Amino acid sequence: MESKKKSRKGYEINRRTFLKMAGVTGLAASPIAFPAVLRGAAPKEILIGSIHPITGPVAYDGTSLDQAVHLAVDQKNAAGGIKSMGGAKIKVALMDSEGKPKVGEAAAEKLIRDGCVALLGCYQSPVAMVTTAVAERHGVPHLITVGVADELLERGFKYTFRTQPDASNMAELTCKYLRQLSDKFNIALKTIAVLHISGFGAVVNSKLAKFASRYGFEIIGSVSYGIGTPDITTEISKIKGMNGDVIVDVGYLSDGILKIRTYNDLKVEPKGGIIGCANGAFSNPSMVKEMGRLAEFLMDGNYWHNPRSAFARSVIEEYNKKYTRVIFQSHAVHAYNATLVVIDALERAGTSDPGKLRDAIARTSFKDHIAPGGPIEFDTTGQNKNAMATLQQVQKREIKAILPDEFSDAKPVFPIPPWSAKA
Repeated sequence: MESKKKSRKGYEINRRTFLKMAGVTGLAASPIAFPAVLRGAAPKEILIGSIHPITGPVAYDGTSLDQAVHLAVDQKNAAGGIKSMGGAKIKVALMDSEGKPKVGEAAAEKLIRDGCVALLGCYQSPVAMVTTAVAERHGVPHLITVGVADELLERGFKYTFRTQPDASNMAELTCKYLRQLSDKFNIALKTIAVLHISGFGAVVNSKLAKFASRYGFEIIGSVSYGIGTPDITTEISKIKGMNGDVIVDVGYLSDGILKIRTYNDLKVEPKGGIIGCANGAFSNPSMVKEMGRLAEFLMDGNYWHNPRSAFARSVIEEYNKKYTRVIFQSHAVHAYNATLVVIDALERAGTSDPGKLRDAIARTSFKDHIAPGGPIEFDTTGQNKNAMATLQQVQKREIKAILPDEFSDAKPVFPIPPWSAKA
């Protein structure tokens, strides 16, 4: 059993460590020339870039994000394009990051050379660290579709914006929802053990350590593992041995499916359950389909669509009609919303000039989106002030939002039944 002191020392991540991990290049590098924008005439086509992993271990997730970008653009083009620019149509240029910061960096450079007036990406925070740096250097707006690390917006950048909740928001609200469940169902929960993937998972783990005590929890230990690991028995055995009241789990879809099977095999059943936080599997329809009964009652504190929004439901329906191989999942919510922000800013700016587009994005107050919470509005760092995580639970093979009440479509089932009782 790892001590709390050793766990925090071993797994917390600071800004310097994260920047080194991401491989960020300096902003002092020589800029490349941005293609000249024709003055006095509206462009016939506006190019925006999509940088997402469409190959590699998180290709399924990356594809869902890119599809959401394309859907929002296709809808706008079908409705007549950017009306303030004479009906100019938007074209999406996709480049595969492969989940690698260096590849993402090269992709951002090429897309800007090719004339993209905005970039959207990248799913993985280490990749977004470098693509946003490139965009900042060249004065091109970058909307983070998914990328949870707080550090992304702690560098004083003026061209980076994020619609989704950050790591602090997701960690704090997950702890808050756990406390609400504990109080509502009168089940004493005091200790948390954290199992997390390296990279973004280390960031989320550090935020959980920060906020847990605020809600009456103690982090008694954490265990890390690498992306693409073929077996996780040792790590889960360590977590089980900590005997925490709750296990909080952070990771991606592929490793999440592996962990669920291993949790079941090892009969890991803490009294407060195994709860995801920013988990790419635990509130993912693909996981539910793959895991069947083992997915039942899993919970996840994560971003989600607003289940009470007719607009959100219509977007999901259209998405799943258009894309049948990679279906709608939570990641697509903020890729779609980020694209809507770019489209709205283009309409208000009436130009594709990147600097003026950036200023229009900064002034955004956009209500017609598909996530819970108020209008999308950015603070001085570029973070959406009204972004919020919700708590999801799988019930009868469907993912439902259970907290907070005003954005829920189901009541929580708690405590989570043991693996053997799932049907």
